[in-house]
Amino acid sequence: MGSLLPSNVEDEVLGLPRTTLLYYENPYLREFESRVLRVVSFGENCYAVLEQTCFFPEGGGQLGDVGLLIGPAGKLRVVDTQAMDDVIVHVAVPVSGEVKEGEAVHGSINWDVRYNRMRHHTGSHVVFSSIKKVLDLEELMYMGVQIKEEVSRIDISYGKPISPSQLREIERLSNKVCLENRRVKIWSTTREEAERTYGKRLGLTEVTPSGTVRVVEVEDWDVALCCGTHVSSTAEIGLIKVLDRSRLQKGVERIEFTAGERAYQYYDDSMETLSALAQLLQSSTREVASRVGLLIEERDRLKEELEKVKNQLVETKATELLGQGEAFGEFRLLVKEIPEVSAEGLKRMASTLVKREPYLVVILGSAVEKACIIGAAGQKAVEEGINMAETIREAAKIIKGGGGGTAKIAQAGGRETSQLEKALHQYAEDVSRRLRTLLQ
Repeated sequence: MGSLLPSNVEDEVLGLPRTTLLYYENPYLREFESRVLRVVSFGENCYAVLEQTCFFPEGGGQLGDVGLLIGPAGKLRVVDTQAMDDVIVHVAVPVSGEVKEGEAVHGSINWDVRYNRMRHHTGSHVVFSSIKKVLDLEELMYMGVQIKEEVSRIDISYGKPISPSQLREIERLSNKVCLENRRVKIWSTTREEAERTYGKRLGLTEVTPSGTVRVVEVEDWDVALCCGTHVSSTAEIGLIKVLDRSRLQKGVERIEFTAGERAYQYYDDSMETLSALAQLLQSSTREVASRVGLLIEERDRLKEELEKVKNQLVETKATELLGQGEAFGEFRLLVKEIPEVSAEGLKRMASTLVKREPYLVVILGSAVEKACIIGAAGQKAVEEGINMAETIREAAKIIKGGGGGTAKIAQAGGRETSQLEKALHQYAEDVSRRLRTLLQ
């Protein structure tokens, strides 16, 4: 089995006696006594190997335990636990004094962290078989598992998106199993024997080893080969809350969930939010969805009415501008800055004007969140050779932006709102030059 240890640390612990694994003898053991076989210092960390330990090393998707090792004259804070073959290595940071080889030490794991991981790990087995049942799949393979104390995840080989309704059913089934207080049984056998006994029911990963394995069985629900630590019954998991799903790549779906106190906190926070919404809506929590639905309908109706009012205002403003502008023979050029009008409003206004006067050329500008310029030409002006897109590019540079469009209508936008007046003048000069050329 590989490790995440520095190579020189691996060299130092190579050949040490096999560590006695107290966490398998009793996964609820929080403290223990042991003797130090080796201490290796490297960088800011030191790496301690003991005769026996209840610190679980990273494996099976579960992170390594953390806690304390206290000797006669020193204390170490264990920040990770790794395994190198049959030797468990405690990755630690010195707190005080020195812990030496041959000394007796008192070890204590961070129980809150470990217990939450045990609940999540057992919960992952419950969720996995719930997924199989909801998706109606007899065979399903783990593509990856990560067990943490707050949020855990399962990656599965499934080629379709899992719908929100399916996720809800997975969560419902998982919590049903938790409430049923099913026993969790663990024993060792060979992979070959486990496969013969359980067949397609057996949960496997792409890296499940051969030889001697640990079987973890949730009574009449799930059975898998797993090296992690687990609670003794599903009731200890508490609650399970499915948080999200995502697609990693084609054929691989990821489901994130939380369990125990974290799941309860999620539900509690959600209910607090729901109660606050109900209070704002002056309704019961059960009526919130229907009340919000009515509000959305009302909002959409008001948006439609507001849009009608905006269009009427555009028509009114356009009517006020008709007849204005500088004459160029049969053409007229109207240049106007209209404050606090959106780009869409300017476009509607310009289009309205040139539809009414086919020889009119319009340049409108506004600065709301950024500088915006709209240029539009009537049909006759376009037929005579006016192209609004060709003449807008220099104006766009002045407002530090870009522009483009068609011969009939063009648009430019940029971040330099202070240069809008200068940009409008530049656009007007370029269009005026083109108009004079057409009149020659």
